[in-house]
Amino acid sequence: MKKGFVFLVVLVFLLISCASAIKVSVEEENYPRIIAEKAYTEFDNKNYKTAIAYYQYIIDHFDRDNYTKDVAWAYYEIGFCYYYQSKYEEALKYFNIVVNSFTVLPPRILAQKVMQDIYEKKPKLKPVEIIEEEVDTVETTEENIDS
Repeated sequence: MKKGFVFLVVLVFLLISCASAIKVSVEEENYPRIIAEKAYTEFDNKNYKTAIAYYQYIIDHFDRDNYTKDVAWAYYEIGFCYYYQSKYEEALKYFNIVVNSFTVLPPRILAQKVMQDIYEKKPKLKPVEIIEEEVDTVETTEENIDS
């Protein structure tokens, strides 16, 4: 009896968590920009979870090689949704993907700017490599000034 109840609770939880599933029509499923527009609308309405689901749809259903720009923007926008909710660690994961995996400049530049803002707000999230690089830069600058 107890196992059945636990199973039922888990099943209900899974159904509720899938309740924010997005709907993409047959006409829309081949056009990432239309899906992104739906995501923008959800973001503007503060429905961040649904916006993220639309962007994730783009990532999951469009080939990165043929839709590089759209997929890069989807990663950036998911990061921005998390950033907007002050979920900085999650945001950084997506921004890092944009910066390290794509050559599309606009989302890369914006991701770097938002990452810098996160590091200023939450210095503890700054990776050790960046901290070491900054220390090296300061030491080099000090040496040049002393010369």
